[in-house]
Amino acid sequence: MRVACLLAPHLPVQVHREPGRAVGRQHNPSLAEPPLVVGGRPWDDGAVLDCCPQAVAAGVEPGMRLSRAEALCPGARFVPACEELYRAAHDALVTAAGRFTPTVETAGLGLLYAEVSGLKERFGADIELARQLAREAGRASGLDVRVGIASVKFVARQAARAARPGDGCAVPPGQERAFLSPLPLSTLPVDAEMQRRLHLLGVRSLGALAALPRPAVVRQFGAQAGPLHDLARGVDPRPVRAAAPPLALERTRTFDDPLAGRAPLLAHASRAATELAQALSRRGYQAEGLRLRLEEEDGETHAIGKPVKPPSADPEKLARLARRLLGELSPAGPVVALSLAVYPMRPFHLGATQLALFASPADLRRSRLQETLRRLRERFGEMIVVVASLIRPPPPCPIQVTTGPHGSPRALVWRDRIQEVEMVYETWRERRYWWSRPIERDYFRLETQDGQVQVVFHDVRTDRWLLERRHI
Repeated sequence: MRVACLLAPHLPVQVHREPGRAVGRQHNPSLAEPPLVVGGRPWDDGAVLDCCPQAVAAGVEPGMRLSRAEALCPGARFVPACEELYRAAHDALVTAAGRFTPTVETAGLGLLYAEVSGLKERFGADIELARQLAREAGRASGLDVRVGIASVKFVARQAARAARPGDGCAVPPGQERAFLSPLPLSTLPVDAEMQRRLHLLGVRSLGALAALPRPAVVRQFGAQAGPLHDLARGVDPRPVRAAAPPLALERTRTFDDPLAGRAPLLAHASRAATELAQALSRRGYQAEGLRLRLEEEDGETHAIGKPVKPPSADPEKLARLARRLLGELSPAGPVVALSLAVYPMRPFHLGATQLALFASPADLRRSRLQETLRRLRERFGEMIVVVASLIRPPPPCPIQVTTGPHGSPRALVWRDRIQEVEMVYETWRERRYWWSRPIERDYFRLETQDGQVQVVFHDVRTDRWLLERRHI
């Protein structure tokens, strides 16, 4: 397998630094020289979204309070975030990568992975493909895009980081470990305590870590150190998943005649929410957050965002939340534009099973479900169905999983029983960023040898496997 990593380092900073090149902006020379910090998202309560390398060297990092960033880097320029422009630039990257291969995964803002196996006959050597990808993506987005190609994701990303601006870097098959060897331990997601202990042992590079026996590393630092040791050796079983949800969906209304009354704004917000809900349903996603933005006639903007709990694609629920957000904004003058965005999104598999799953009249499951509900109402009354709908599903439980070379489950160990996996029906990835603790999970809907269909997931951040105990 050959994987390409497309990296636009510090995409928000690039959009503000050279907006004349990036999508949809005019050049602002005052932002070209001093250290730049991007923040000002209203629901982040003054947090840093991104910062330039000079600010990073001063100790500023994303998520830090803006007041703290200002104390660390007093000469920096602080600019408000403009997520519409960032998404436009990122979407341009996705479109450019899609011209080369249909398997493109969004791993973050300005970070893509693409499956590029089999393109050698068309583009020649990997380095030529990397350079052409970098040129096309840079031309489409107006950004500094760097491309790395290797056999696995982790090595491809390090190759992209090693590439020169607007260029590519390719790691030949079999050379992954040698390429990674001189890189510092900070390249890995190693916590400070483990890094301190490794430094005491004289281990300061990926090559030094890879030279240690894997069992010894696991005994010394715990099971979570095993995958880190694998990465240091260039072993990364994660496949490229093209089904990763988009960063956001948005609907915008512009008004030639500015609106001063609240009633028409409520109507437009409700219609935009309904359109977004329909788009979510078509793609099989749910919204975890909703954001409303108003622009006044004099250019003043107002924005507010809230989580959608539980995540949903229900039109009425999203419309109610949109109207509630509008009620919390107080524009001083007439409004010339209204934008409503939903993000991030996750597959319907993770929500409660919905009646839409049983839409076919010929489906026996639908008739049985309806008959069960009818009997419950007759025996206990309508309230029992309402009460049942409020009961939270059981939490997932830890299990042991044996995986294949590409990370897919081969066998499950649960309740002291080993069940071999007969078939994996589908996989999907869930990511959350802004309204809850960061989550990155790989889900697998599979059938075991005893005929049971189960959903298990791998929590990438904690390196644990868990079994979903709700029926999906």
